[in-house]
Amino acid sequence: MHGKHFFLNRVVARSREWQCRYPALSAAYQNPESLSGGRQLVAAVADPEGIRCVFFSNLGSVLDFAASWAELDSARTWWHFTVRWNFWYFDDARSLFAMRAAGHDPDHRTIATGPQVDRRYNDSLTAFLDRAEARFRRDIGNIAILQPVSRACTDDASATS
Repeated sequence: MHGKHFFLNRVVARSREWQCRYPALSAAYQNPESLSGGRQLVAAVADPEGIRCVFFSNLGSVLDFAASWAELDSARTWWHFTVRWNFWYFDDARSLFAMRAAGHDPDHRTIATGPQVDRRYNDSLTAFLDRAEARFRRDIGNIAILQPVSRACTDDASATS
């Protein structure tokens, strides 16, 4: 499989709970003053074998994707576009180094600090995303851009009460 088909067959669409848990990450693309500069955000953890990315789509979805570097070689065109188009938030310098070693170097990126993240474990990944959410909330400093996502979360909660 190549390109978009590979991505679509591999990606896991996360539930609305993830949108509600990470409103600042989901809304970062809306604000050019945010850390992402108004770009769609990808939170990423990489190692010498591969990468796991969580895409906070400007369409409102949260997409969890994992692949080996060898698999991504067959999806070169799509992957090249993805690396260049999005803002990458890496868990640490080790992840950026692994991505560079695989031949990919995003122009728009930053590196977080904190405990090492293992891309194979959801608990490790969600702890990283929780830290990223806290940072984006601090950096944004304007809770108004979070209201559309928060309202959707509140509406869902009141509908089930």
